[in-house]
Amino acid sequence: MENYLGYIIMKEFVSGSKSDGFSANLYVSSNKVYKLYRAEVLPAFDTFFNEFHLKHVQVNGVLNTQFNSISVESIEIAKDPFLSTDEEEVKNDEA
Repeated sequence: MENYLGYIIMKEFVSGSKSDGFSANLYVSSNKVYKLYRAEVLPAFDTFFNEFHLKHVQVNGVLNTQFNSISVESIEIAKDPFLSTDEEEVKNDEA
């Protein structure tokens, strides 16, 4: 198992067909994007990832390099490097 940090973005795919739905993608950097899935769950109907849409997360899973996808074991919300949550920085900005 490996850990990956990035943003989950839900993207619509196969629109207008019986299997239309959304797929979860982990954006690690501008040139590193992985499709996320859970074992034995069809990605188009898996709503597990919806709550993490547009959030910075740490994904624990196994990378499949052939399909550029990650079999997800767990996800945790991570500190977003672009958002300041340090109260000291906020106080300095207000001064």
